[in-house]
Amino acid sequence: MSDQYEVQRDAADGVAPEIPYKLLVIDDDTVHRMVICRIASQAGFEVDEAASYEAARRMLGSSVYGCVTLDLSLGERGGVDVLRYMAEIGYPSPVIVVSGSDDAVRNESFAVARKLNLNVCRPFSKPVRLADLRELMREIRKRQAVGLTPIGS
Repeated sequence: MSDQYEVQRDAADGVAPEIPYKLLVIDDDTVHRMVICRIASQAGFEVDEAASYEAARRMLGSSVYGCVTLDLSLGERGGVDVLRYMAEIGYPSPVIVVSGSDDAVRNESFAVARKLNLNVCRPFSKPVRLADLRELMREIRKRQAVGLTPIGS
């Protein structure tokens, strides 16, 4: 498990976690990435972007994020590979899957994330209903602001 996520894990021991108000958008589609970044900013997050598995892995390994949005189709290495890496480093914060994949693929990825003990929220299909995504991000952000561990819904 990565040391950078230990701060968040300390919450289980009664220590208030210092969860960053940063969100990582992982999507290989530039337009979708820009839209999700704008929604995340409106919800109160500082936003970083990754357009590939490699970029996502590099960013997750070097920064701490309070939330991640994840597209499942990222080229050669997909979103499930990102989920596995997140489990490997002990990523504790919410993961929001936003993908144009069909329902079966989104639901299977959701099940994989749960089995990996990731804090995954319900998946969103593309085109995403922006108001719904913004509301979920705001809820995650509010929970972080008052020191509650954000819980996937």
